Amino acid sequence: MVGRGASRRVSGVLTTTASSAAQDTASYVPWSRKQFIPPRRAPTHGPMAVPPLQELLSNEPSAEEAPEEQRLGSTPESPREMEADAAAPTRKGEADIDGQEAVPAKQPGPAGPGSRGTAPEPEKQPELDRIRSKVALWDADERQARAARKPVRQGPLFETSDQLHVMGLNLTGRYIAHTLAGCQTIPPVRYILHSRSVARKWRQAGEQLVLQRGVQVVAHTRVIGEYAPLPDSEPVPGSGVDPEVVEPIANLIVTLPAAHVVRAIGRIRHRLDHRSTICLVNDGLGVAEALVEAYFPNELTRPVFVLGHFTTSLGHTTQDFSVAEIRPGRLYLSLLATHGRREPGQHLRIKRHPPPERTVRATHLIRLLSAIPGLHATGHPMHDFLRYKLPSAVFRTVVDPVAALLDCRYDQLARNAYARQLMDRLFGEVAQVMSLVPECRDSEKLRRYVTSTRFRDDVFHKLMRQRTADSRMRSLVGRGFDTDIDFLSGYFVRRGHEVQAPPLALDSVMWAVKARQLAVMEDMARDIPFQET
Repeated sequence: MVGRGASRRVSGVLTTTASSAAQDTASYVPWSRKQFIPPRRAPTHGPMAVPPLQELLSNEPSAEEAPEEQRLGSTPESPREMEADAAAPTRKGEADIDGQEAVPAKQPGPAGPGSRGTAPEPEKQPELDRIRSKVALWDADERQARAARKPVRQGPLFETSDQLHVMGLNLTGRYIAHTLAGCQTIPPVRYILHSRSVARKWRQAGEQLVLQRGVQVVAHTRVIGEYAPLPDSEPVPGSGVDPEVVEPIANLIVTLPAAHVVRAIGRIRHRLDHRSTICLVNDGLGVAEALVEAYFPNELTRPVFVLGHFTTSLGHTTQDFSVAEIRPGRLYLSLLATHGRREPGQHLRIKRHPPPERTVRATHLIRLLSAIPGLHATGHPMHDFLRYKLPSAVFRTVVDPVAALLDCRYDQLARNAYARQLMDRLFGEVAQVMSLVPECRDSEKLRRYVTSTRFRDDVFHKLMRQRTADSRMRSLVGRGFDTDIDFLSGYFVRRGHEVQAPPLALDSVMWAVKARQLAVMEDMARDIPFQET
């Protein structure tokens, strides 16, 4: 009895175990590593942002404040895990594989009073009204600020202009104005007249410029004479200048001697600003720096400066507004870029991007003059431009002051051994200064040129080609007039002090010429004028 009962119990256990194993085999799911997927974090609000009203009135913790078990439990499961959960027993009293009782699943109940989407409680209504009024106040302030904002200007900040103005009654000014007047693709050139007597002579000459090229005579009438009075003076009647409407000057070409440029620009200073471009065509150096110091200290309202070197040989004629072409030449142009240059008293170099030579505003005049037929204008970088201009400028710096002091012609200087020795010393000081300035130090080719004997030969060969010609500085000093020595010898003296290499002999000769010019002016002032009756 005992044995049989025991066998039945054992067989019952075995039968029950076998039936449970067969049922579990049908719902078997292979094991896989559960991948953790982090829950999406709710967006955090900035210090000045207003959180949603439902979040302010809700008692439920946010995604950041929820416990880690709750956030991990809300992780979505894979499809295989969902099938395993559906096949698993969930009824109360049904055992799993390990014989443990399964926990019945929770049924979703009704939402509590603090759940999302419910109406706010009555005691929180004043807080809600306060938040709404604050948000409305912020919106009103933002709309008011947008209404008071000035509209942004549309279109380019710089508009190019092909209108050209020429200032200068000398031979170079007449030739350039005549050449520009012959171009039909640009507006008529405007010729600036600095005095009323010159404006009267311009009307008497028929308002035209005449060029004599051998036996050929070419006259152009596409020139508008424009009298430039002082800002506080009355214009000449019939000069074509309206005192109430003063147009700004976009492109100005100045061919006056270097000593008269600063005083002449003062007449039209009110017509020049950051939209203007000034081209200086003369033998002097440092004229642009003098204009900046006198009229344009503010960089925001400063015009663009272009340096020019004119090599065409010209001659005088019997008419006032005419010029004779002896030998054709070229017009070399270069942009005077102040970026990357250390000003006196500064310890840093300021560079701008993009550089001025890559902007339309700075290069428009050079491109315009390069396209004028007959002018033969070309643009060059500064070190190439100095290669063409330095022989002429150094000749005026070394030879003309000695000719003014000794009161002799060029051919007499070439035959005087002591004069040649003095000029050779002056040339050595100028070459030393030019080899140390940043313009030459940054260019190996220019530095080798100014320190070689070829530079000296070019200057003295120019002296031999002058033959019996007379120096213009000698003529001006003999009559007590101002000369360009401040922009010739004075320029190299200033640059020498900047690079700690002062040219002492050149400085002494410069002051000697100024002393002689002042003495001649005082002698002429003491003369008693006689009038014939």
